[in-house]
Amino acid sequence: MKQINLFYISVLLACVLLWAVLIKPQETNSFSIYGFAESDETEVNYNYPVVIEKILVTAGQRVDSAQVLMHLTRRKAKETLEDQSFRISELRAKENIWRQKLNNDIAELELSKQTKLTEIQTRIDLIKKEIAFKQSLASDLETITNTPSIFKPLEDDILKLHEEKKNSQQTIDLKISGLRKELAIGNKPIEEQISHLNAEKLFDASQEVQEINVYAPSAGLVGTISCKEQEHVPSYSTLLSFYEPHSSIITGFVHEDITVNVALGDVFQVSSLKNEELIYEGVVTGLGSRIVEIPTRLRKFATVKSYGREINISISPNNSFLQKEKVSLSYIDKSKT
Repeated sequence: MKQINLFYISVLLACVLLWAVLIKPQETNSFSIYGFAESDETEVNYNYPVVIEKILVTAGQRVDSAQVLMHLTRRKAKETLEDQSFRISELRAKENIWRQKLNNDIAELELSKQTKLTEIQTRIDLIKKEIAFKQSLASDLETITNTPSIFKPLEDDILKLHEEKKNSQQTIDLKISGLRKELAIGNKPIEEQISHLNAEKLFDASQEVQEINVYAPSAGLVGTISCKEQEHVPSYSTLLSFYEPHSSIITGFVHEDITVNVALGDVFQVSSLKNEELIYEGVVTGLGSRIVEIPTRLRKFATVKSYGREINISISPNNSFLQKEKVSLSYIDKSKT
């Protein structure tokens, strides 16, 4: 019976303790939570398809700033160069068609001018013949006196035809001149496209095989290497990940039942759970905008789901925390500070 009573007493005490920790709101102005050193991960990639020639580092290796991590080559596909040549030929064909059309238009206008002028001249010659014929008839008749006024209408028609001939020639010559100027200037849009493609083709040919070195952005640790030597890697694919040696950001979660209002600029004491001598002070630089589930690793009781607000605490980068190390966060009472 005594054993049974002790069991029930132990269960009761455990329930009271659980209630005190998880359910009862904390009314103190100080509290402790768990957090972890947030890794500042950088993904290294390249904005063109590349070939991995040589990998000079291994995962987890410490490297210095600007140290060469790997050698790459960028190889321009032959299909690209062939496509540029095809496009240039296509544009030249369009330009030739355009030139041929202008030449045809000029030839048609020349023929039209010749036809028009010949037609008018024929009408002038007919009128002149008519005047000459009437003058010859009048000269044979002694009773009819030739006066200029008799042939005035016909002479006026000749003057009109000469004016029409002149105007027609000027109009057609003006059109021909415009077409010839256009032909001399050339088709600028097509010529600019051809010039651009030629320059692009020359550049691509010079860059057909381009050697590239990948450098460490700063001193830190090599993370996951996502490629292997002699592999063809598409553009923007991750080559490797890179970490700073020590994170300056600590991430934690303030339980939703804690009544202390944590604000930007508040101070936390950050302590290592493995080494009691590692203690730093940090300032809250980020606050989550919603309540989320606290990760299992940061719960007071791993098996009990709990919810809270994420906070980011900035500490000196000259710290000794390991990447992703679990730490203790103690809120420093504002009244004490």
